[in-house]
Amino acid sequence: MNEHRRRLLEQEEQTRKQGLKNKRMARMLIAMSLFSFSLCCLVGVMITIDPLSLKEEDKADRSNLPATVSPAVEENDEWMLILVNRDNYLPADFTVDLKELGGVRVDYRIAEQLQKMIDDAAAAGIVLTPCSAYRNVAEQRALYENKCADFRNQGYGEEAARIYANRYLQPPGASEHHTGLAIDFLTTGITELDESFAQSPAYSWLIENAAKYGFVERYPNAKEKETGILWEPWHFRYVGQVNATAMVSMGICLEEFV
Repeated sequence: MNEHRRRLLEQEEQTRKQGLKNKRMARMLIAMSLFSFSLCCLVGVMITIDPLSLKEEDKADRSNLPATVSPAVEENDEWMLILVNRDNYLPADFTVDLKELGGVRVDYRIAEQLQKMIDDAAAAGIVLTPCSAYRNVAEQRALYENKCADFRNQGYGEEAARIYANRYLQPPGASEHHTGLAIDFLTTGITELDESFAQSPAYSWLIENAAKYGFVERYPNAKEKETGILWEPWHFRYVGQVNATAMVSMGICLEEFV
């Protein structure tokens, strides 16, 4: 890692610490508001729904009653919020049903929203080019070992090479690319996955609009401590529309949200 990169990381850490107290307070206030809202919904349901007035056929099946679900979390969202990192490896028997889209493969459940996001971006003059999505464990192992080899070739020892490689890539079995829910984008004029993507109109459009389609920037700037990964402005992850909106409004990453 060059000296410029080290200084940049130090500056980001200082900025993160300065804003941490305010962010914690903001998240606490938002959480209290969400709890109050859910409580009001629950009270409203209890007041307005009279079980004695239900039809006979509804008494056996009460699934038609309004659900008292927190507005910050979608129903049946376990698969959307699966957390995969060095502390949370996927089980060995994990499987996913894939669908091809734009030359890559993704979980079939996110394909429609992903395609809509790409199409709507195109309508706004923005090119979003998927370049990496689902990867199996063998593919991740090859990428990871190549990154380690790059650092060894720079003169780092084996342990140091893996420590630095971990800041750019998750080890095989710990990458959320295995889930089919993550996708990397390129765009006009950007042919490599690097921080130059953050200077593109495509990145600005995604930051403004991605949550509407259920996607969030997975490894945000100044969140390395939480994610364990350096800033990847090109990497987005599907978490569902409601969850994405909540995460963006609170300024938190997936590790903090779940």
